[in-house]
Amino acid sequence: MDNFKDKSIILAVPDHFGLPQVFKENLEFLGFTVYLVKHDNSKIKLKTKDSLIHLYKKTFSKNKTHKAIITALEKESPQITFLDGIESADYALVVRPDLFSENVLQKIKSKSNHTVGYQWDGMKRFPLAENMIPYFNRFFVFDSNDVKKYPNVQPINNFYFDYLHPKKEIKQDIFFVGTFMKDRINELLQLSLIFKKIGLKSSINIICSKSKYYKKYSDFPVHFTKSGMDFKDSILNTQQSNVILDFQNSMHNGVSFRVFEAVGYQKKLITNNPLVKNYDFYNPNNIFVFTNENIHEAEHFLKQDLVELPNEIREKYSFTEWIKHILNSN
Repeated sequence: MDNFKDKSIILAVPDHFGLPQVFKENLEFLGFTVYLVKHDNSKIKLKTKDSLIHLYKKTFSKNKTHKAIITALEKESPQITFLDGIESADYALVVRPDLFSENVLQKIKSKSNHTVGYQWDGMKRFPLAENMIPYFNRFFVFDSNDVKKYPNVQPINNFYFDYLHPKKEIKQDIFFVGTFMKDRINELLQLSLIFKKIGLKSSINIICSKSKYYKKYSDFPVHFTKSGMDFKDSILNTQQSNVILDFQNSMHNGVSFRVFEAVGYQKKLITNNPLVKNYDFYNPNNIFVFTNENIHEAEHFLKQDLVELPNEIREKYSFTEWIKHILNSN
């Protein structure tokens, strides 16, 4: 893309299932030179003193941020060393700023002409993010509740990555990958039985590190795994499926990547998130919003043909349009 040819960007994204690499590849596809600040998700064992401080604050002041602050500080040294090697960049994008130390964010800001933060987890769940807002020229959130509470943040949707050529070969009818959550497992299992009943091939992958939680579900047509799926592999599986499953996280008030992948990759979507009905891409032929009362209607929905969306609607929710919007300094 000519818009970003010869432009440079500092990218800081937590390493959730290979997500930084997908961000990097899509940015490079658009013409950016990308400086990727590495962030691993390894757990840090707190010193006894910090453990006691965290427990005290959590118990008596309801402040749960001390552990996150110490963890970020423990990880900052190689990040700052890497940033010291960068002369300057046109832009910087930090996803989940609450996972990086203030020293790192200050260093990123000093190296970038325009710095943008994106908090894609609710700030109620991760309150440390509020402290990080001053380090950015623009700070975006996807949870509508955060927009109402914090006047200095801006709303933005998630998106679908648009640098991978769509896979035409279909290898399964239904695809889902997500973590085990007690509040959604019964609906997920119920849907899996519906798919099996009508002869659909499904790939339902549930990430759960403790077998005690899922042993009793061994007779259901789902796959439990202790390790997650690489984000790029997830995209490829989505592209090679007819239908995507999506479950709303009760801790958030927004719309997930899966919804926009269904739009961008032209797939049908089954979700329990009613917010999708507020979007211009919503079509009941393409999207089934289920509840406990209507879940049995999934079988009828799956027999309906997909209604192709106009290109301008699909492009509107692409990563290309998303990055154009957030980096616009006007």
